[in-house]
Amino acid sequence: MKSAAFAAIAIVSASFALAPAANAAGISDCVHLAKQVSEAISVAQPGKATDDARAEASAARSFCAAAMYTQGVARYSKALQLLGKS
Repeated sequence: MKSAAFAAIAIVSASFALAPAANAAGISDCVHLAKQVSEAISVAQPGKATDDARAEASAARSFCAAAMYTQGVARYSKALQLLGKS
């Protein structure tokens, strides 16, 4: 009985350990969001929100170029929010 309980705990623990990897951002996410942000900026009205979105996109590019994809995706997402696209 104890071995079954340990096995169940091991399976649950492994699923928690693998969950972040399944949700991890990658280069393809950066590329996809970069395109969305670029298109949104190109049709946006000039103003503070657009300037802020450009700054977020610039930071996102830096993060993605440094293989810090999660941070890059977060910045691209923020840029889209600023442009009212998410």
